[in-house]
Amino acid sequence: MHYLDSHIHLQDYKTQEVKNVVNNAAKNNVMRFINASAHPNDWNDVQNQATEYPQIIPAFGIHPWHINDITDNWAENLEKLLQKNPHAMVGECGIDRLKNPDIEKQVNILQTHIELANKYGRPLIIHAVKADTEFAELFSVLPERTVFHSFTGSVEWGRQIQKHGFFIGINFSILRKKNAAEILRNISFKRVLLETDGPYQNNVKGEETLPQNLPLLAQKIVELTGIDLSKFSDILDHNQQEFLGE
Repeated sequence: MHYLDSHIHLQDYKTQEVKNVVNNAAKNNVMRFINASAHPNDWNDVQNQATEYPQIIPAFGIHPWHINDITDNWAENLEKLLQKNPHAMVGECGIDRLKNPDIEKQVNILQTHIELANKYGRPLIIHAVKADTEFAELFSVLPERTVFHSFTGSVEWGRQIQKHGFFIGINFSILRKKNAAEILRNISFKRVLLETDGPYQNNVKGEETLPQNLPLLAQKIVELTGIDLSKFSDILDHNQQEFLGE
């Protein structure tokens, strides 16, 4: 089983060099990484890392926490990056009600990301916090290969996302939910991707999360749900290929 870390921020590591993160991950069969940007200031780093390491897939976008920092030509610059990087994805982008009360602005910026993802046929990486209503209204325009990353929502919301054919990204944060087992047992693994969100979403308090620990996350999911590890691996492998368009 070769794992894809479907959401990581390699440009944000403070205690590890990218080379070490990638090489140590490979020793644990984590072979590819979707490296999500969050701000125009990190687009160049994300692009350069993908150029240096072919196993890194870049994603370019504006995180909803940073929408007040953007310039008027941000969308034009984003489109140029997508044109220059034909394998790049769009994101991380989305809506976060906890961090930014300006929902209208968040939705407008998100819609631009959606339009670009559809225009260039790219997967879309979504950050969604307390925004079920807004996203339910956007389901019809989201690209087929859309992932709601760092999912910790309700079973009902997870089922809605998957019913529309979208993916759910799961990282160590879901294990901190008291009803983690209930959530994991009642969503479909046929629309699940694993991620670290590294260096964030620490699985060990006070330490940066590393993609080399992704197999540990898989093992925890197996233990909580009772699914056979081999079966889960086969499903996950299929999901990874489908999301990457392979």
